Order: sequence, then C-alpha cells, then structure tokens
Amino acid sequence: MLFHLSLFALAFRSAGVADDDANPPESELTMKRHPRSQGRVLAAVLASAALLLTACGGDDTGSSGSSTPVEGGVLKYRSTNVQGTDPAANTGYGPVVPLRGIVDSLVFNKADGTFEPWLATEWTVNDNATRYEFSLRDDVTFSNGEKLDAAAVKLNFDALRSQGAKYAVANQWIGDLSSIEAPDPTTVVFEFGSPNSSFLQAVSSTPLGIVAPETSKLSFDERQEGDTIIGSGAFAISESRGEEGYVLERREDYAWPPAGAENQGPARLAGIEVFTTPDNSIAAAELRAGNLDLLHNTEPADKTEFSTNEDITIRREPLPGSALGFVTNVDVPGLDELDVRKALALAVDREAVLERASAIDIAPTSAYAASNPFWSDQSDLIKSDLDEAKRLLDAAGWKPGPDGVREKDGDRLSFDLVYGASTVSHEPNIAVVQAQWKDLGVELKFSSLTPAELNQRLQSGDYAFSWGSGTRPDADVLRGGYGGLDDELDATFEQILAEPEVEPRKKLATEAARRILEQSYYIPLYDFIQPLAYRNTTHLPTFEATHLPWLGDVWLDK
Repeated sequence: MLFHLSLFALAFRSAGVADDDANPPESELTMKRHPRSQGRVLAAVLASAALLLTACGGDDTGSSGSSTPVEGGVLKYRSTNVQGTDPAANTGYGPVVPLRGIVDSLVFNKADGTFEPWLATEWTVNDNATRYEFSLRDDVTFSNGEKLDAAAVKLNFDALRSQGAKYAVANQWIGDLSSIEAPDPTTVVFEFGSPNSSFLQAVSSTPLGIVAPETSKLSFDERQEGDTIIGSGAFAISESRGEEGYVLERREDYAWPPAGAENQGPARLAGIEVFTTPDNSIAAAELRAGNLDLLHNTEPADKTEFSTNEDITIRREPLPGSALGFVTNVDVPGLDELDVRKALALAVDREAVLERASAIDIAPTSAYAASNPFWSDQSDLIKSDLDEAKRLLDAAGWKPGPDGVREKDGDRLSFDLVYGASTVSHEPNIAVVQAQWKDLGVELKFSSLTPAELNQRLQSGDYAFSWGSGTRPDADVLRGGYGGLDDELDATFEQILAEPEVEPRKKLATEAARRILEQSYYIPLYDFIQPLAYRNTTHLPTFEATHLPWLGDVWLDK
C-alpha cells in the first residue's frame, strides 16, 4: 500500500527525541533487566527532552514584536549541556534543538501527526511494515559539497548499526533491520526481519537525521569532536567552543526544507550561537535581560514567573511521549515484589508534588503523557492512599526497623534514584516524594550523576529507580523502558510494532500502559511541561510533532 504524504493520519492532542528529557532520552540508555528479559533493553531516562505541540505553520504566540519575517540576526540559544554535536548521540530535547538545524530527515513529522516529504519525495510501506522504500530528492547537497544519494543514506544507517550500544537509542528506533539496498541513486529500501510500524516516525527524528558520507566514515569518538558533523541542513557548524557551546552559520545554498515549512529558501537567521549556562536561574535572568533569545530548562519558580511575563513565552504542552516519574528496577530486593511497588505508587501524593512544581505542570493520567497521540485516560490507576500503602507493606512482612525504615529478611526498603544533570531542577519535587515515602517507612536517596556514571549504573543494574520519560510521539515509546519485564507486556509491544493502522495501535497502547501501571513498573509524578522559553521578539512559526522548532523558519525582530 502506498503512503505518499502520510503513513499515519494522527490527530495529535499534543513526542524522539530523547530526555527531560528524552532526552533525547540525557538519553535512553541500555540497562540491565530482570532475568526474564530477552536481551538488553533501553531505559527511558530522557530527563531533558520534553517536547512541544502546536499547529505546524503557525505558533507565533509572542504578545509583542513584528508579524513580518525578518532576514538576518543571530539567535542566542541556551542548552543545559553540550555533549558534542552528534545528533545520533544526543537524544535529549535541549541539545537537539539546535542540532535539528544541522541535519535533515527523510520525512517531516508535522505537529498534526501526519508525515510530509523532506529528503524523500515519496515512500511506500508494505502491508506488514517490514519493507520501506523511499524516493529521494536529486538536488540535495551536504555542507561539504557531497551529494545526497541512496548510497549516502545507506552508509548513514550502516554506520549507526556498526556502533551498536554506543548509539543505543538510535539503534532501538531503527529496530530489526535486516538489510538496506540502494538499487539506484534516488531509491533506498529498508527490509526488516520483523514488523516495525514505528520506523517512519523514527526516520523523521533528529537522531536519525542524515549526515554526509565524510561523517559516516568517522569513528564514534571522532564524531563526538566539536565540528565533525556534516549534514544537509539549513545551518553548518562554523565554530566549536567545546563544552561551552558552538556556532552555526546559515547555508546560503539551502533549498530543500520540509514541504510544509513556511520558509522555502535559506534560513532567515544568519546564525545560531549555542551556550551552556549550568545554573538555570542565571540562564533565566539572562533571558529576562535580553541576553538570550531562546532558553531550554528552567527552575519551577522561573517557569511560573515566565507564564505571566508579558515579554516572554513559555510552552505549556507536556512532552509528547511518556509521563515523568520513577522507572523501577525489578531486580532490586523489595522492588521485585508487586505489593511493594504498589505501595510506593499509592504513597505518592501528586497534588503535593505539583504544589512544589511549577504552575504549568499537570497531573499524570497514564504512563503516556497526555500529549502523546496514543494516550488514553487511565487516571483510575494513578491514586494516592497512604493507609492502603501501609497495609500492603505490613501484609507483605515489611516491618519498621530501628531507624523507621522497613525491613524483611535482612533487606531494607532503602532505594536510590539515579539521573543526569538536567534533572537537578526537579530535585525539590523529588524531595516531596522522599518525605512522603519516609512516612511509609521507606528511604529514598537521590543524586545527580555525570553521563558516564549514569550510563554505567544503568547498564550494570546498580540502581533502584531511574528518572524516566520518553519523547517519541508514538505508541512504541514505552518499549525502551519496559521491554523484557514480562511476557504479556512484551507480546503487546510486538503487536504494536506489527500493527500499521492507528486505531488498533491505540488499543494496544492502552493495554501496554495499563499493564505497566497495574504492575507498578512505573510511578508517574506529572506530565512535565517542556521548559522552552523565549522572548516575544523570537518567532517560531513551525514545529515538528516532537515539538522541536524548525529552525529554517525562525526569525528575530530587529
């Protein structure tokens, strides 16, 4: 069957990249699972990748400034961190925002959920989603002058697959790919060993954006250097400043934006400066002062203030993936018992958590965020009942010890929560849960880890909870964190991948989310509002379904 402009005509209520994210998923990382797990799976810990939704082609919500696009100007953007410029290695929302300007994708996933041409002019998908054929444009060049063709696309995916776990998220999204063929310069064919109905959404993402052959031939370590990423995007890297950021410069010859983009020529901006400001409050002050145009991540108090600031717009849509909360490691003593997990979930008073959070965060109603197109209301499974939580632990034989922490058979209900640096702004909210669990007789310890430390802890299974969310506008977003936990859930995930039609996928997504909540594999706290804030002199006309702004359309008032 032919899907020319759209595979899924999704009606988005509001989802790739990687971490509050997901980020970008601050990326989804391979983690050790229960012995029942068949192989390694990915944990959704995208702690900075919450994303936005708006109608494609018109989200200029600023209350001041001109309505006529302006050419030129340099956008000053603050990200929570810069870990190189490799889009396949950066799945968190904050780092990915500017990287979207470097790489284009085969298709563009519009904010209304449909797909439209980008590097590919059309595509076909067979009935069981095991074969995807893309017809490519013949006029696209990379910023180094190399030409985009089917061989370049094939080399791009072969390079990612050859690196395995180093590109864990990208390879999970690619899936069970058995072969890539380039029968002619403008045709590329992907064959899968098992159905992958999520692949079209995956290839619309920034992590699977297409890089030049010169970049594909580099080693993973070489790609992490500051200026080695070459794409076909509207911008090219002109200067690397290491961990402090980098500079993008407009490509004057760019002429292949997404089909529905407002601006069909070179980018309106002359360039983009990317900064890292570790302290969120300092970055917020810089935005107020006009020293920044666009800001990722803010403290709860600043989010609340920005929501009423006449000079600043802050996005109000929750991330279009999964809700934010605690992902349980069921290998840990205590967490391997369903009644303990249920008790911990019941002991969370989410109203109290939200009182400590910002004025724009909202209560969770499913394992999916309310902005995910595959969401359904399962708020009946997300309740607070401290008395019932205590009863469950008492009945399970967990009795208070000398220090008040419950014990059984030499084990204590003392757990740690691990996360990356971008989650630091959530620590006051986590502390609310810590206090609530203390009343239950459960100890919670939490601290920020470096990316290397977090990766090591997750892969080794040396943790009790990870801070989790996912950032794909797709039913498959939950599989990364919960695949391998039980046979029933795995079977549902397989059915989701095998089902190409939207409505049946929604039913399966509801089953998967219900199973996750009923088994308390996940303890959702809130639907996180992506803290992308900008001055009203900054205009963002077009957004992807992943809520990334299309940078070729962005412009600044003079």
